[in-house]
Amino acid sequence: MKASELPNIMAPSHPTRWHRTKANLKPFIGAIALAMLIRIAIFEAFEIEGPSMEPTLLNGDRIVVSKFNYGLFLPLMTEALFNWGTPDLGDVIIVKSPADDRIDIVKRVVGLPGDLIQLRAGILYRNGKALPHRDLGPCDDSIERDIEGFDDCVWAEERFDSGAYRTSRSRFSPNKTTASARVPEGHVYVLGDHRDRSNDSRFFGPVPIARIKGKAVRVYFSRGSAAVRWQRIGEAVR
Repeated sequence: MKASELPNIMAPSHPTRWHRTKANLKPFIGAIALAMLIRIAIFEAFEIEGPSMEPTLLNGDRIVVSKFNYGLFLPLMTEALFNWGTPDLGDVIIVKSPADDRIDIVKRVVGLPGDLIQLRAGILYRNGKALPHRDLGPCDDSIERDIEGFDDCVWAEERFDSGAYRTSRSRFSPNKTTASARVPEGHVYVLGDHRDRSNDSRFFGPVPIARIKGKAVRVYFSRGSAAVRWQRIGEAVR
């Protein structure tokens, strides 16, 4: 055999079907891994069910939750793997319910470790001082009439240093006074903005910070009983 007839073993061979498939899968697998990282540790979407946060959040709102503010909360867990932050007063948070490990609930932080919290005749007291409070009268149509108990609804405004927010209740609410509660270390006290229709720290006590999944930051979609609430899409959660 002549030298020119010897096979060139160094010449590149044509890629096999497996090599082509593997090359095509790499960006796909990378995209899935990135999406899982975002879903697990950075952002997650939640749908609001029920009236407990009216008028801040309505039944049918879909919100984006920032999961890296306070710690690393992995799927299928009831507590964070690591914690590196504490919520600020007024933050709206997603919590793994202390009353039921299977569900997530959304509430507002009104008490931090060491605080003494009490509701007196419907007014929130923190460490013996009433939170700035202003009655706003009957609920109006600025959101829509299909919120829970709209016809009997009255609004009030509360304020922390981080800003003001609205609460709601029935005009027939008795505005009961609750017992004072001291918030232990590593816990927060949470309330729903609808003070008559919320299962919160008044019933299950202060919540361990380790059970906080993240902070609600923005409404990305909202649908009421009849139509899409276009005016709410893109609103920041305050």
